[in-house]
Amino acid sequence: MMFELLYTSVVPAGLTEAELIDLLEKSRMKNQKLGITGMLIYYDREVMQILEGDKSKVDALYQTIFEDDRHTSLDVFYQGEIEHRSFTDWSMAFKLLDEKMIKDITAGYEGYDKNISPIHMIKNSPNRGKKTFIDLRDTF
Repeated sequence: MMFELLYTSVVPAGLTEAELIDLLEKSRMKNQKLGITGMLIYYDREVMQILEGDKSKVDALYQTIFEDDRHTSLDVFYQGEIEHRSFTDWSMAFKLLDEKMIKDITAGYEGYDKNISPIHMIKNSPNRGKKTFIDLRDTF
């Protein structure tokens, strides 16, 4: 059995686009070595990431992320066993959310409040979170 973990975090103010790209490149190399796949989405300093792989490796990677000062307010909102990977082709797929994607993601939420971040909204609905990742994956 494979394992997946979805978490959210907030990156410090002032993280540049170049630093974000550097973080992604290093994550991709590390994940490839560990046999971990997944996807990261980013919007206005908020990160949501899904990691897939061997449970012990995913847990160890999450612990490393937890200890990294480029992530604050970390919160695991879903973890569990899976039969197969959803992101087999990516050591770390990435989507920088834009306003159109935000509208698509938040469509159908009753009482949608545009003052609440879409990542926070997804976090409050783990089933919607996984579906959002799959929908974004399918746009590649």
